[in-house]
Amino acid sequence: MARVTSPLHSASASGQIGKDIVFSHWKQTDYVREYVPHNTSNTTAQQTIKGYFTSAVQAWEAELTATHTAWNDYVDSKNLNMSGFNLYCKKYIEFLIAHSGTPPTTTNTPPAMS
Repeated sequence: MARVTSPLHSASASGQIGKDIVFSHWKQTDYVREYVPHNTSNTTAQQTIKGYFTSAVQAWEAELTATHTAWNDYVDSKNLNMSGFNLYCKKYIEFLIAHSGTPPTTTNTPPAMS
């Protein structure tokens, strides 16, 4: 994915041009990527992973504010370009995949769940 400065000779650009390229921005970074059509398939494996995402979000919402703060502070301390929520969900889903869908039984603090 290419980072761009002054896209299309402007301060910023977003949206797609035909079915070729897409201009966007994320976390103060402008980028351009190839247009990829939406995939509407819904296999059993996809349903499993979607369920893992749902479980991860529900687990995050059940955590205490102190746990949220710990994850946010962790990503800030490591200069990761993501939120504490994003890293928490990533690690939670990795845990579910490694443990056949069985969720962790303890509070998840960074960088736990390995």
